Amino acid sequence: MGMLISEARWYGRWLRKFPAADLYPQLNLGSQTLHFRTHVQPWIERYLFAPARQRGGAVVHTDLQPAPGVDLVGDLTDPAFHAVLKARQFRSVVCSNLLEHVTQPKLIARVATEVVVPGGLLFVSVPYLFPYHADPIDTMFRPSPEELANLFPGTRIVEARIVHGWLIRYGLERLRQGWPGKANMPQATPVGLPEGAGSRVRSPGDLLQVVTTWVPWLWRPFAISCLVLRREGCI
Repeated sequence: MGMLISEARWYGRWLRKFPAADLYPQLNLGSQTLHFRTHVQPWIERYLFAPARQRGGAVVHTDLQPAPGVDLVGDLTDPAFHAVLKARQFRSVVCSNLLEHVTQPKLIARVATEVVVPGGLLFVSVPYLFPYHADPIDTMFRPSPEELANLFPGTRIVEARIVHGWLIRYGLERLRQGWPGKANMPQATPVGLPEGAGSRVRSPGDLLQVVTTWVPWLWRPFAISCLVLRREGCI
């Protein structure tokens, strides 16, 4: 669930607008690992999940792969796993920058909607202006907020916004976190580039691909389609 710093701040502002009873328990779809949320992109922890703990809110993190910080492991397209999630009666769902990495975004959006109780909230984002970034795939799904909302049946828009950010701001924050440890270098994304930003750097050719993909974006803003939706009732 990688996100821009400005995007994390947007999420945080909207989460604060609702009482804890409207948000928790909360499901975080495509959560990534605890290390990713607290060290690679620490603004995720800072603006979303640390405030949740301070409010006494329960957050369940789910992803395809088992790892520290992943509470439930499963495939969202699997009806059995869908049923497990639905039984948890989540009051809200966070679905950040996931739908461009799946081949069935409409199905995932429907699952995300169905696992929220009627009247519950969905916080959704997908890139709008953003380069190719495979994790492990990128379908180049780049909808407007309104187009994105159309994927979620039985919901109404509470907020629709395009949130902007800059690679240089991201890079400075990554630099502040320090270079990856030597043991992790074979799988490390260069500091200043988003995690999963295309190829892993193992050779000069890999480095050239990363540079040619991302350097042009130093002078262009990223843009993310962001939504707050409320589930209205039966789907």
